Formats: sequence, C-alpha cells, structure tokens
Amino acid sequence: MTDHSFRCGDLVRCISKYYSEQLGITGLHGIVMGTKPQHIHVWFEEPNRSFWLNYDILRKAAEVDASPLLTRIQILAYSLNAEEWELESHGDTYKLICYVDEVSFETLQEIRSYLDMDYHALSLSPEGMGRAIATVEWKK
Repeated sequence: MTDHSFRCGDLVRCISKYYSEQLGITGLHGIVMGTKPQHIHVWFEEPNRSFWLNYDILRKAAEVDASPLLTRIQILAYSLNAEEWELESHGDTYKLICYVDEVSFETLQEIRSYLDMDYHALSLSPEGMGRAIATVEWKK
C-alpha cells in the first residue's frame, strides 16, 4: 500500500533545499516516471537525469509552464495509464516506452490523433503475464 497519491506523468518539484542543491535540481520541475511505496522515480529534463526520491520531499506542481516535451510525456502517460515509463532519444525522434496493464483500441486511436503530424510509430507488445509495453514514437 502506498502512502502517496503520485502517479506516472505528474509534474513535481523537490521541496527539500538540501536535496535540491545536492542533486542540482533547484527550481526545476520533474515528471514522475514510476512509483514505489516510499519512493518516486522522477526525471528532470534540464539535466536529463532521473532520481529516486522519497515521496515526502516532493509536491505536485500546479500551474506550471511545462516544456512541450514534458507536456507530451504527461499526456501520453496519463492516456495510457502508465505504471512506469522510459524515454529514448534517437536522432530526430523520441521513443516513449510505457509499461501498462491494458490499453483500449480507442486510446491508441486517440494517441495517434493527438500526435498528428509528429506521429512516427505506435506498438503494443506483451510483457510477462500481466503487463504490456506500449511504445510511442514521434518526431522531435
């Protein structure tokens, strides 16, 4: 049972001055990549690094001017109801790999429509007995 309400795609900020300074993320907003009961995996675009942080030093960021990349990751993670995600950069495309329980055909169609002209590829493959991997590629 988790002690927090964070989920993949949430924009967060670190409220601990000590951790922020030590990790070089002071004033930056990150996006949740995955969660454990006590820790949250957060990716920061500016240094292009991710960290496992204790949930009690994080707060959801409200009214944030997120970059287009963070906004796109957030929308896709929420749409797919991702449990975890990874991002790869290949030349002129991004590849978002989301670990999901299930995805409806309608959701896949909505994602394709959302990406519109930037759409490159979308695939769904099994991952063990109870999960699937949804891979979304789009142009930078």
